[in-house]
Amino acid sequence: MGPVRQALREATRDIHERLDRAAVLRPLTSPSITADEYRDALIALHGFNAPIERALGERALGEGALGEGAERLDLLRADLADLGVDVDSLPVAGSLPALDSLPARLAARYVLDGSAHGGRAMLPNVTRALGFDATRGARFLASAGIDMAGRWKALLARLESDLDTPESVRTACATAVALFAALEVWLDGLAAKAA
Repeated sequence: MGPVRQALREATRDIHERLDRAAVLRPLTSPSITADEYRDALIALHGFNAPIERALGERALGEGALGEGAERLDLLRADLADLGVDVDSLPVAGSLPALDSLPARLAARYVLDGSAHGGRAMLPNVTRALGFDATRGARFLASAGIDMAGRWKALLARLESDLDTPESVRTACATAVALFAALEVWLDGLAAKAA
């Protein structure tokens, strides 16, 4: 593991562990997940992913593949449509950190693409409990049709080559932590509304 990835991992460890216990996402790891729990988890993930992917897409020109993650957002939108959700009416998270530098945008890609690995681990539960798979209802978790392993490898190489100063690494780490913190606030807000 390269030093930049290690720094990102260490910086986000505590908040990442808290997010693993978030009430709205926890059912994704349960073999008895219900359709309502699954729908709520996807709505929560859409609300966080959509504004970040939009920001990355707007800034990606000349930065390689930073905006291509919108493909996963398209899969998420299709899954929500399968569940009868009007995606265009969904709220999205606010108070996200600015993605106004390359280190910040690389950190955002690290956060979003890193979650794809977790999604694939959750897929078997969703498939067994609900019958959804990479062709219907769980495209997002499966990253259907996307070479996430190749994309992840390329991103990790970019982190190590492009974040070549202590300041750029600090910016990336601060952005990753701020994104996870914004996700935590978003999920807590959704949980409070549901209570």
